[in-house]
Amino acid sequence: MGLGGSKDEGDQGVSKRPSVIGGLKLSDDDQARTVAPAEPEAATPVPEALPVAAPASTPAPAPKASGRRARPEVVHTSVYLPREVHRRLREIAFTRDVKVHDVIMEGIDAALQKHGHPPAASLKTKGEI
Repeated sequence: MGLGGSKDEGDQGVSKRPSVIGGLKLSDDDQARTVAPAEPEAATPVPEALPVAAPASTPAPAPKASGRRARPEVVHTSVYLPREVHRRLREIAFTRDVKVHDVIMEGIDAALQKHGHPPAASLKTKGEI
């Protein structure tokens, strides 16, 4: 049968990756919700039950830390650039050994100065204006 020998021999050294959901177990409540009812229900529509809240003695889990610290003085924004402009910004950043962000900030400084404003670095230390 070719290079692998018999079908059984080829399967011995290869194992399948475990299923992501294979180890999950449903609680009795979850199983009851997934099983279809054996008899049709009454013609009157029944509103769906709201989820049961955790007991008051159980503290709410703390939100997961994303690994980043909060920076309320910084606003995140997005810019849509033509592909060729982005490529050239990357090229400039690469040849100067800086990040694309640094090249973009230079352009923002130039625009601020053109309109009579101080550079972004000096505005950053003064807080919000």
